[in-house]
Amino acid sequence: MHGVSLERMVDTPPGALRRRDFLTGSAALLAGLALPACGSRRLPFTAPNSARHAAFFVPGYRTDVAAHRGDAAEIAPALRRTLPSDYDGRVTLLTRLSERDGSVKRALLPINGHAICVTERGPRAFWNSMNEGHFLSFDPASLEVDVIARPRGDDFIGAGHGEYTADGRYLLAVERKRYGRLDVRPEDQFGQITVRDAESLAVLDVIGTHGVSPHEANLLEDGKHVAIANYGSTNIPAPGERPHMLEPSLTVVELASGKLVYKKVGPNLGFEVRHIAAHRLDRIAAVLVREGNDHDGREYMAARDTGIYEPDFSAESGYAYLPAPVQAYDATQPEAAPRALLPENTQLSRHGQSILYDPTHDEVIATFATSHCLIVYAGGGGIKRVIHTDRFGLRYPRGIALHPDGHHYAVAGSWQGLHVLERGNHTPVPERAIHAVFFDHSHLAALGEA
Repeated sequence: MHGVSLERMVDTPPGALRRRDFLTGSAALLAGLALPACGSRRLPFTAPNSARHAAFFVPGYRTDVAAHRGDAAEIAPALRRTLPSDYDGRVTLLTRLSERDGSVKRALLPINGHAICVTERGPRAFWNSMNEGHFLSFDPASLEVDVIARPRGDDFIGAGHGEYTADGRYLLAVERKRYGRLDVRPEDQFGQITVRDAESLAVLDVIGTHGVSPHEANLLEDGKHVAIANYGSTNIPAPGERPHMLEPSLTVVELASGKLVYKKVGPNLGFEVRHIAAHRLDRIAAVLVREGNDHDGREYMAARDTGIYEPDFSAESGYAYLPAPVQAYDATQPEAAPRALLPENTQLSRHGQSILYDPTHDEVIATFATSHCLIVYAGGGGIKRVIHTDRFGLRYPRGIALHPDGHHYAVAGSWQGLHVLERGNHTPVPERAIHAVFFDHSHLAALGEA
């Protein structure tokens, strides 16, 4: 890492590679997180019986309340050792948990971000920023940063997520137009996906998202399409204000041509389209989020007899999360309206965070931090069950990832605790829980360990 400087960030001009060259044979990828190593220790842990272990990766935002060996975490030398010597920007604390040996490793990375993707081919890792002018890749084995790169074009910033192609040779980085523009047409704020060489991060191609402020993109199983969740907002609101909403949407783009093949806007300007789980054209689900201010939150709760309740620690000061559905889309039926999926008790559907698709059981699973629950949906639409995670000790669930053993999935609490559940029947496996502290996070990923 010591050889990587922000003054030498990769300039990434488009290359001559054609889309069909890199798309051949690409399909759904293995997503994950990775981080640099520092401050290692071990937790009491019982190794699973599975033949395959997982390394879990969790980025934590609240470095301001973390400390290491008497120092604030942000200035602790052991945690800063992987940062460029000339870096003075925002950092994020990452935690790596190993099922293989129970080790916990932590370090700061030079980025403001919340989701990392990895590929076992290499292996490699990529971390997109949230609304900043750089992102990076690093080696998940050595945990050293390899490349720090810019979005393509001065008017673009990191949009939060990325994804590797199935063969691990190429990376899709989601980029959005800079925030702050209010009186514009939607097409003026459309984002882009840059197709990059996985090793150098050089730009090989650019694909338009056909949506405002894209955030997360999923390659579909057919290897021919990418589904994109587009926030639709064009600003970062101050506390007590609502986002300026222009056009929230779900789009599907044909990779070989960049052609828009499906787009659904809405359901209205009150809901951002934030995260997606997309597997096939007829298996696309998106987490919608409705954000209000403190007054909105008090007004909503005042109309409900919920007894005493605690503050919503998953919402930032001045904000409140209001009920919003998971929306199911069928891109093979472009005229059909998406299905808004809400539980009977709408309080459970506040602050949807992470979402995944389980192809083995044709289920979609989403975390809802504010209500301490998971909601399981049928792949074709409809709610199958609600799982109250606080009943087995997991509060504010946010990150979720399929386990590489093929039989389980993992859910992590915003502040602490990672629990493993069986796929299909959703039974917790308490002996596999890891009770580490993450210092507030959004997403989780898992990478197989030998």
